[in-house]
Order: sequence, then C-alpha cells, then structure tokens
Amino acid sequence: MPKSLFYIGTGFCLFLALSAAAAVGQQLEGGPLSFAALRGNLILATGAAAWSIIVALLAGLAIAAILVRMAALLAARNLFGAFLALMSVCAATLSLAWVLVLQARMLMLVRGRMGVGNISEMHFAAFMMLGWFVALSLLALRPYFRIQASRFLSALVFLPLPVFVLIVIQELFLTSSAAPLPANTPASKVFFGVVAMLFFAISVHCIRHRHLFIEPTNLRDLLEPRVDRAPRPIGGVAFDS
Repeated sequence: MPKSLFYIGTGFCLFLALSAAAAVGQQLEGGPLSFAALRGNLILATGAAAWSIIVALLAGLAIAAILVRMAALLAARNLFGAFLALMSVCAATLSLAWVLVLQARMLMLVRGRMGVGNISEMHFAAFMMLGWFVALSLLALRPYFRIQASRFLSALVFLPLPVFVLIVIQELFLTSSAAPLPANTPASKVFFGVVAMLFFAISVHCIRHRHLFIEPTNLRDLLEPRVDRAPRPIGGVAFDS
C-alpha cells in the first residue's frame, strides 16, 4: 500500500484509540455517549460538527485501508478468514457512511429549525450495525494477529463481539434508549475501553511491522511461522527459536 496511506491510517488508528478512551472517561463522569456531531440526543449545529463528520469519514476510510491490507496478508494462510474480514470491513465502512449521512441530515434539519422525526431511530439502528461489523471485523482478523502479532492482541479481539451483544441485549430488554445513541451502561464502557486498547495496539503493531504494509511481501514470509532467525549456539550447535 502507499506509504502516505499507511501512515495516515496508522495515525487515525491512534486517533480512534484516543477518542474511544475519551468516550470512556466521559461516560465514567456520567456524561452521555458521543459520536462525531452527536452528544447524546443533541446535535451541535456548528461548523465544528460538520468538520467532525468529515474527519470521522476520512478516519474510517483510512482505518479500513489498514484492515483490508491485513486481510490481504491473511489470505495466504486463511482464505475464508480473509474474505470474512474483507466483507466485514466493507460492511463497517458502509455503515459508517450511512451513520454520517444521517448525522449530516440531522444537522441540516436542526439548522433549518425543523424536527428530526424518525431519523433518530434510523441513526440508532445504523450505529448498532456499525458496532456489530467493527467487532466482527476484528474477530475475523484474529488469525492474522495470531501469526503476526502478540498473543495479547490475538486474545483481545475476542472481547468486542460478546460485549457488543450484551449492549444489544440491554437495549432490547433492560435500558432502552430513546436517543440516537445507546444508553450509558457498564457494557458500553467496557466496549469502548476494549476498542481503545485494540486500536492503540494495532497502531503500535503497524509501526513495528511497517515492512509488511509498505514493502512488497514475499509469499514465503507469509506462509512460514514467525520465528526469530538469530542463531543461538547451544553446545556448539545453532538452533532457531
């Protein structure tokens, strides 16, 4: 992938990690959930809100490019997982675009001093779809993280999907939210905390293994297990670790 796109995507991964951590802090203080131009059930009818929608779209596209590259690297070992990751990332990108289009429409209605009507319910459904496909994309990329990354990262990708299912169950049966965003619950705090840790670890992984993303990758390097090639003499004989 182009070097500029790689560094932009890695920077946006770190930006997403910091944003998710800030969302956790805001929820711990009792504040509502925020996303792009929305603050709970309020939309900020300012120029900053419009810019936040644009930045969120650019961030989503750049991060999707990083995840698609991971899926391409995974294809040599696990073709089904690569296709699943590719479809999940594409679905998450489309869901993000739909969420931001709804926010832009809500922003125009608020500026025109009109009610948003049923757009809030549509936004809520689209936001839940976005969370589902993001969690599914991370889980589908677990074979890549198991091969190329640490055991901690490959284990951490299991958490977002069951935690998000718990959020859905709470919204259906316990604390249903009338706002365009889910209610502030312990499950939402855990979800955004895990997302923050995951994308911070992904940004660190991308920097450490940038040759996999920027340079042409040899198929043999993808098929062989990740080992340390430094010889370690034991009793006069060198072994690979």
